[in-house]
Amino acid sequence: MSETLGSDTLEVIKVIDTPMEDKEISKELKCETSRVRVILNDLLAKNLVQLNRDRLDTGYCYYRWVRRDDKIREYLNRYVNTRIQELDGMLAEPEDITFECGCGRVDYGTAIEKGFSCPTCGKNIVHSQGARGTRKMKEELRKLNALRNAS
Repeated sequence: MSETLGSDTLEVIKVIDTPMEDKEISKELKCETSRVRVILNDLLAKNLVQLNRDRLDTGYCYYRWVRRDDKIREYLNRYVNTRIQELDGMLAEPEDITFECGCGRVDYGTAIEKGFSCPTCGKNIVHSQGARGTRKMKEELRKLNALRNAS
């Protein structure tokens, strides 16, 4: 969740377990009240918290923030589903076949033209493993699917 909202925002959400004023939240987090208000207003815009106003007989108003767990769940589910679609799309794209030696990379057509020798240094070129990023994407996809199935 911290990758979608940010770690500071996540801390604020965790603190609001009961209706709280912004000053109480900042005191508990040992953070500036102005920073907490910025985060709370951002959460309010995303509909992840609610702001309740209580007016006293004296005319003074208390503003208390309430966490909206149902909306947080919806927000996370939307994020997870969107990210899964992005990763699926990236993994579905065909990878270009490339070859490399050490000084650079060439495509398959150039490798055939040059007899699998590097056009720059003349060394033999070998098939490049383009799956470095693919492994990370598949791992993230596995984690996101597990998260989606758990909820």
